[in-house]
Amino acid sequence: MSRMERKKANLSPERIKWELERAFYSFRSSPVLAVILLQIAAFIFVHAKGAGKIYGDMLGILLIITLVSWFLTSVIHGNQKILIYTLILLTVGTMLQCIMKQEQILKNPELYQKGNPAADLQLQYIAGFVAAIVAAGCYLKWKQISGMRMCRILTAISIGISIFTLVFAHSVGNVKNWIRVGGISLQTTELVKLLYVLIGAALLGTTENPSKKRIGVFYGITIIELMLLTIQSEFGTLLLLVMVFLTFVFLLVPDLMVFVKTVGVMGILIFCTAITGIQISKLAAANAAVANNGLVRFFLSNYGKIANRFIYWLNPEKDALGLGYQLLKARESIVLGGWFGTSSITDLPVKTSDLVYPALIQRCGMIFALLVFVVFILMWLEGMRLFVRKSDRYHQAVGAGYVFMLFDQTLIIIAGSTGLCPLTGITLPFISSGGSSLVVSCMMIGLLLAVSSNVKWKGTENDEKDEFFKEGAGITKCVAHLRHLHDHIPHPDFRAAARRLRRSRSAEDKSEGTDV
Repeated sequence: MSRMERKKANLSPERIKWELERAFYSFRSSPVLAVILLQIAAFIFVHAKGAGKIYGDMLGILLIITLVSWFLTSVIHGNQKILIYTLILLTVGTMLQCIMKQEQILKNPELYQKGNPAADLQLQYIAGFVAAIVAAGCYLKWKQISGMRMCRILTAISIGISIFTLVFAHSVGNVKNWIRVGGISLQTTELVKLLYVLIGAALLGTTENPSKKRIGVFYGITIIELMLLTIQSEFGTLLLLVMVFLTFVFLLVPDLMVFVKTVGVMGILIFCTAITGIQISKLAAANAAVANNGLVRFFLSNYGKIANRFIYWLNPEKDALGLGYQLLKARESIVLGGWFGTSSITDLPVKTSDLVYPALIQRCGMIFALLVFVVFILMWLEGMRLFVRKSDRYHQAVGAGYVFMLFDQTLIIIAGSTGLCPLTGITLPFISSGGSSLVVSCMMIGLLLAVSSNVKWKGTENDEKDEFFKEGAGITKCVAHLRHLHDHIPHPDFRAAARRLRRSRSAEDKSEGTDV
């Protein structure tokens, strides 16, 4: 049977009908029914908060996403537990965002006059769902994504996006990472996160023993991305990429000493940067010329931003109306929320994104918020089980990269917003508002489900000898000419020159002694 005939057989109406029937019968005894009941029961809770109308407008889309995603996951034999955990988190995020939209309407009743208040949420959910399906479908059929050629393309796109952002983006909260296309704002760093995992998986996951060249390229790309994020003052995404980078080095580089040395070098660099920042701050305070230098101002602005997060994390009372305001308000929300929530609402800054977890505690209680965190932990554990069970190394790398990225992002924002570590401005996946974040998070889940399914291709089937920097005929000739010139052009012997200089100096000393 030819390849085309096998393809037609796989897509025959009988096969599609059989898959749909199997998915329907698995649906009858699946936990997705409990998720649907949870989504319906959530209406009662949200209605008690006064946001029943807004949640009712979202309920239909939630049910459609739940049913269709379940059937599609069953058809591709994907990991159903990861899907269930995602749907639970998405339901909680919908509840919270609807409640906070109702609070905004109570303050500004004219928002109801502008149309459906849930329209932006509906658009984000539809876009995220479609993007997840497209991402999963492309991954299942597009085996070239693991090759070096595609890795070079994705690297160029990722770095190009960051450079384009630096030139054309506008700043939001002193962070330059938003681009406006028409009437829509896009957070470009979300795309960088998505591409970074695919780049790392292609470099380190397509062979059991990655070459030194591939490891070096991965380090180089990471350094470039971190430098661009530093220039953008996007330290939340920077921290997240560092954590995923260390995860890849630990899991995919066989030599454990590489990981140990990397952590050691990073620790030394952080220490040296802190000492340098302290010294330059002192020089800038004492010397106006140093303070007016453009490079010094850029360094001190970023250094001060990071240092202040540590200072006001430990003592937010020092600037209660300024840099410590967010943390103090977050603490107040957590205390007021208690174990079961409260109707007394604190006016939290950025409550729909950066401080969404304290907002969840205040409105739903600490017990509910802890259950949400447990769901994130269960999703991470399922991703780790997927990493262990998957036989192909490339699929392991992609799955581990995305599950760690989602979980690390969760740890960073929950720990920061509750005062366990300095606050960093990133979103809580599926709970915070934000179209770019939601769409990219849905794409990560779509890719995770595709990895967990019966993928027909293997990333390790690519040519292991193919390197990121592949020399063409022209480059090879140029290198050969340069080597020829290097071999035939006379080079000064610095050691001989140094010996001649020492002899001449000793001769001068002797002559001076004779004159005396």
